[in-house]
Amino acid sequence: MKNIVSVSNARKDLPKIIKEIEKNPEAIFMITVRNETVAEIRSARTMVEPGQAVQTLLRLRKKLSSGMKEQPKEPISQRVKDYLYPKGNR
Repeated sequence: MKNIVSVSNARKDLPKIIKEIEKNPEAIFMITVRNETVAEIRSARTMVEPGQAVQTLLRLRKKLSSGMKEQPKEPISQRVKDYLYPKGNR
């Protein structure tokens, strides 16, 4: 729920705005100067469910890895000098 508040009213009513946000974390107060929105006041609490970000990342990883073919692994230990000292720096 978005509420539009002028900057002068926001200064005057800041305690009321904060109490409203505590009661209703989804509330957003848009602060305007000369009818132009310049800032928003909203709850600092997260609006996502716990674990939702992890689940999204796991789905993305699974989606991305399913399209890739298994790359052959290169034994770096056998060619360590090639990795540490590129040909241009020898």
